[in-house]
Amino acid sequence: MTIDGLGPALVAVDPVIITILLGPVMLLGAFAWGLLWGSFANVVIWRVPRGLSVVKPRSQCTACGEFIAWYDNIPVLSYLLLRGRCRRCKEPLALRYLVVELLGGFLSFAFYLLHVVRPLMEGGGPALGAWFLWTLFGFALLIITFTDLDLWVIPSAVVLPVAALGLGVALVDPGILGVPPIDALAAALGGYALIAGLRWIYLKRRGIEALGLGDAKLLVMVGAFTGPAGVIWSVAAGAIQGLIFAVPLLLIGKRIANSKLEEVHGDDPELGEEDPDAGVMGMRIPFGPFLAIAALEYALLRGSIEDALYWLVG
Repeated sequence: MTIDGLGPALVAVDPVIITILLGPVMLLGAFAWGLLWGSFANVVIWRVPRGLSVVKPRSQCTACGEFIAWYDNIPVLSYLLLRGRCRRCKEPLALRYLVVELLGGFLSFAFYLLHVVRPLMEGGGPALGAWFLWTLFGFALLIITFTDLDLWVIPSAVVLPVAALGLGVALVDPGILGVPPIDALAAALGGYALIAGLRWIYLKRRGIEALGLGDAKLLVMVGAFTGPAGVIWSVAAGAIQGLIFAVPLLLIGKRIANSKLEEVHGDDPELGEEDPDAGVMGMRIPFGPFLAIAALEYALLRGSIEDALYWLVG
C-alpha cells in the first residue's frame, strides 16, 4: 500500500484499511483534527506578529488577562457554550476565533477528501502524507490572511519554514506534492523575484513601495508547494479577485485591513501615503490575503485550474 503518492496508479489496499479510512470516525476525525489546529492558528495569528511565544503562557482573555481554563478552550464548543464571551469579565470574544477554528476544520476535511478519499474511490492508495502537508500549507495561508489583515504582516516565522519543508519534500519525494524539485525551486525563486522586482521598480519610479517583501516570501512558499502554475495562478487570480472584492467595499467606505498601515509600521516615507484625490485607486490594501486565497484555490482545484491554464496558453 502506498500512503504518500499522488499518482493515479492502482494499488492493492487492504479492505479493512479502506473501511477505516472511509468510515465516519476518520471523516469526523479529519474535521476535528482541523478544529484543533484552527485553535492553535488563532494563537499564532495573535502572538507571532507581536513577537510573543506561541508556547507560553497559556491562552488568556485579551480583555481581562485571565488565563483560560482547558474546558473553556475546546474548539467551537466552548465558544458556543460561553456565547462568545469571557467567563470572568463577560467581554465579547472576537468572532474570528470561531471562524478560524471552523475554517481549520473544513481545510483538513477538504484535503482529506482530496488526498485520501478520492484516491481510494478511484482504486488508488491513500496519500496520507499529502493530506498532512497540504493541510499544513492551508493553515499557513489561513494564518497569513489574518495577520496581514490585522497588522499588514506576513510572518517569516510561518512562511519560510513551510517553504523549506515544501522544497525538501519536492527534493526527497516529488510525488507527494506532485512538483519536481527543479520546478519547485524555480517557482519559489521566480515568485520572490517577481514581487521584489515590481517593488524595486515602483521604488525607483515613485519612491514608495507598491508591494512588500512579505508578499514575495509568501510566493516562495506557494512556489515550493505548487510549482510555476500555482505561482502564476496565485498572482493573476489574486490580483483580479482582490479588485473584484476590494473596489466595491472601498467605494462604500469599508476598509479591507483592520488597521492603517502607518499605525503599525510608522511614518516610513517609502510606505507613501494614500491619495484621497485618486479615489479607490489611491487607497492601500493588503495583497497577502488575496494571494493566499488564490493559492488555496489552486491547492484544492489544481486539476481544473491547470487544465484551464494549459488551454489558455495553447
